[in-house]
Amino acid sequence: MKEFLRRRLRDAVFGTQDGLVSTLGALTGIAEGTQSGRLVVLSGLVIVAVESLSMAAGSYLSSKTQRQYLERLLEEEQEAIATDPEGERREIGAMYRARGYTEEEIAVISRRLVSDPALLLEDMAHKELGICPATLEEPAGNAAVMGSAYIVGGSIPILPYLLLPFAAALASSIAGTFLALFALGAWKGRVVGRGWWQSGLEMLLLAGLTTLAGFIIGRIGRLLIG
Repeated sequence: MKEFLRRRLRDAVFGTQDGLVSTLGALTGIAEGTQSGRLVVLSGLVIVAVESLSMAAGSYLSSKTQRQYLERLLEEEQEAIATDPEGERREIGAMYRARGYTEEEIAVISRRLVSDPALLLEDMAHKELGICPATLEEPAGNAAVMGSAYIVGGSIPILPYLLLPFAAALASSIAGTFLALFALGAWKGRVVGRGWWQSGLEMLLLAGLTTLAGFIIGRIGRLLIG
């Protein structure tokens, strides 16, 4: 679980939150504008299907781009190690000197790192480039989590329209989504070591503003269309 949270927490929270908020905002606007439960369900299914695929594709492409860029930096650093070891030795000295190491300590560290190119690459990548080669992003995994999380989040605002009469479904969709958002925010707060209550309210505020916007747009559209 800790490994999953370390690698996938961002995509899981982002996908679930966006699925909840964007789907609720759109469905509330459509419900207010059309007063049709069937149109709301059809629209919701289309929104969740299209957006989950879009979010997954966006996550995959952005993660892949980021990984490729970091891999390029690592390749450049690896080439520098192979072609200019003395230059790398000077960089090691400068980095550790800036951190307060003595010349004797720097000499020992430098000899050890220069004698092992793989260890030197790892050290330089971390300290000079801010990259940890062992934890580069995995685009396919990110995409799977993002898309799945969006489907889970987006399903919650739709369910009441499948199970309840229209009038009750609208209120239940909003209430159920708000409750899910608060729970998601509270869980996120617990995971990151922050106040669960404040984190839950933060999620609720975002959802409330989005839902209000959707309701107002739907009301205006219904008045204009007739």
